[in-house]
Amino acid sequence: MGTPFFSVIIPAWNASATLHETLDSIAEQNDHSPREVIVVDDGSSDRTVEVAERHASHPRIVRKANGGAPSALNVGIKAAQGAVLAFLDADDLWMPDKLALQWAALDLDPSLDAVLGHSETFESPEYPAEAFVSLHYKKGRYPGYLASSLAVRRSAVERLGVLFDEGLRTGSFIDWYRRAIAGGMKMTMLDETVHRRRIRPGTLSRRVAVTGGAPAGMASDFLEIARRAIMAKRAEDDGEKGAQ
Repeated sequence: MGTPFFSVIIPAWNASATLHETLDSIAEQNDHSPREVIVVDDGSSDRTVEVAERHASHPRIVRKANGGAPSALNVGIKAAQGAVLAFLDADDLWMPDKLALQWAALDLDPSLDAVLGHSETFESPEYPAEAFVSLHYKKGRYPGYLASSLAVRRSAVERLGVLFDEGLRTGSFIDWYRRAIAGGMKMTMLDETVHRRRIRPGTLSRRVAVTGGAPAGMASDFLEIARRAIMAKRAEDDGEKGAQ
């Protein structure tokens, strides 16, 4: 295969139970542009690497010590060769026309840097319905401000130098999005649903439900993201006042 058009980056940690289905959803895309799939194994202790190696799509596997999803995403970005970067969590799925819809939007407007789409949640079918009763999560369809719904030109990421903050345990995409917009990245949101987010007991949503609130690390990360946004807005306002 020559130079790929899409680079699909999957950060994976102990994802052997779901990775095969995730890779299937990429292989079944209606868009047939050349693409590479990069599975970044984030120090898994299960069969994640074996599942990736055996998949018919033959993804490229990059192994690293455990450092969290943001660091795995950054490793994937640095390894990518495609003109357009796309990301997918190792337990989530894409709709079949995800890449085709997003490339159509990018092709129509060469000034557009990135395209998001709507997401929807689904309850992982191996669990009984009662396992989800106490979980707190966004249900149904909603604007997908998530890495898994994004397609972005690699040139825009390189131009702005926007990588994911490896110091954040959660909320890293919100922080990335804020910095990308502040840097002038032009984005749009498609009306179509492009991504399906899997909900399983034992995920972050369950920890929030069980504790009755956000875990301390999660809360501190979101507070830090909010602080950065406030400081950036103040700097912007000060700049506007100085220009008057």
